[in-house]
Amino acid sequence: MSNNQDNSGSGKPRLSLRRTERPRPADGAAPWPVLVVDDDPDVHSMTRVLLRDFSFQGKGFEVISAMSGAEARAVLAERADIPVMLLDVVMETPDAGLSLIRHVRDDLGNRRLAIVLRTGQPGEAPERDVMLAYDINDYRSKTELTAQKLFTSLIGGLRSWIHLSTIEAMASTLERRVTERTCQLDEARRFAESLVELLPNPLWFKDPDGSLRLYNRAFREMFAVEPEDWHGMPADAVLPQPLAELDRRADDGLLLGEPGGLSFETSLERADGTRALVVSKGMVRSDCRGTPDEPVGTIGIVTDITERKRMESQLRHLATTDELTGCLNRRAFFTAAEQELERSGRYGGFVSVLMIDIDHFKQVNDRFGHAVGDRALKAATAAIRANLREIDSFGRLGGEEFAAMLPETPLAGAMLVAERLRQAVAAVRPRPVGDGVPPLRITASLGVAERAAEETAVDQILARADIALYRAKAAGRNRVLA
Repeated sequence: MSNNQDNSGSGKPRLSLRRTERPRPADGAAPWPVLVVDDDPDVHSMTRVLLRDFSFQGKGFEVISAMSGAEARAVLAERADIPVMLLDVVMETPDAGLSLIRHVRDDLGNRRLAIVLRTGQPGEAPERDVMLAYDINDYRSKTELTAQKLFTSLIGGLRSWIHLSTIEAMASTLERRVTERTCQLDEARRFAESLVELLPNPLWFKDPDGSLRLYNRAFREMFAVEPEDWHGMPADAVLPQPLAELDRRADDGLLLGEPGGLSFETSLERADGTRALVVSKGMVRSDCRGTPDEPVGTIGIVTDITERKRMESQLRHLATTDELTGCLNRRAFFTAAEQELERSGRYGGFVSVLMIDIDHFKQVNDRFGHAVGDRALKAATAAIRANLREIDSFGRLGGEEFAAMLPETPLAGAMLVAERLRQAVAAVRPRPVGDGVPPLRITASLGVAERAAEETAVDQILARADIALYRAKAAGRNRVLA
């Protein structure tokens, strides 16, 4: 470990971490290499501490450190035996982590390396489409990576790496043996049975008639099939709906010459809850000289993505919702407002916006504390949301300032809505903590503006509504002006 000068301009020394050698066990088994890519030296140190006493399959863990995406590329160029990478999102550039993922998956063609994306800013987490596009195995906030959760993520990545290596070896061996020794499908089936039985993902093989010829223990457990009942049964009699129908359609597409494989999402109702699944399908073709390229069946593999779906839902919530009030955050409000403005511009129709400010809110915080202020703000926003339609967009722009966009609403109608919101806020009476303290009286000032024909940006309408809001505040507050 050596000390280098930080290039950030802070003048503080920065640790440059390379790697920590872990002594090999007495039997000579090398530890599992784990690549940690993060520009925070403490993350590397803490990861070593957390993994110090853990082992998997009798082997410990070796932490290989990279302080930037560039250092990680150099490490991966030299080593192809790294099964798991713990990767920060923001390093030398805002997208250094995502760029490294593209390099691994596209430039290096490495699909086996399990990538656990970590961030210290969950609110800035990638959107769902970005996560899917970048082929990430897991996503974790740094604050939630306790020793046990870190170990769980690593074990999942290691098992995925081992299983993919096994499948690659199996496919290579199967192709070689079928080509060199025999073209008999039964031999390939018996060989596959012995290897796929231990795979953690449910797997099955069907012949062209749709009858099951092979499936593993994970398949039997997921679909509650008895071990002796499998061979020769129609898949429709085993697979539940709608999986059976989707599986049959995928087979039809493969038999019609759909290039590559196919995948689809579905759900499965179980006693422990609804599970979200991804099913990947592929065609097995004969390589015999008598019947070259003839389809001999299809393979299906199930991946349980329930946890990933839950994570995606949390990410969407974090990315679009104000944590305190539950309404849209600033970015999500502007996105929704711009979409509505574009729609109304395309099809015509009225659009109005409201700027809303809770009067003298700083005095509430200063007098009663932020806890009371938070309760008052939540009560006021709940009253506002209760008086808006589902099609209306309502968001917190910052502090005690809010905005609402009202589709299909002219100025006169918007004034009526604004007055209703003003009265609803005035009716809120949050009570501070303490005996004998009377309930608070909260009021709001509102500015209203209707979209003009020449206005194409949300900022333009909000600016006019903001001017009206300031006039309402200057006129004594607790009023509505346009």
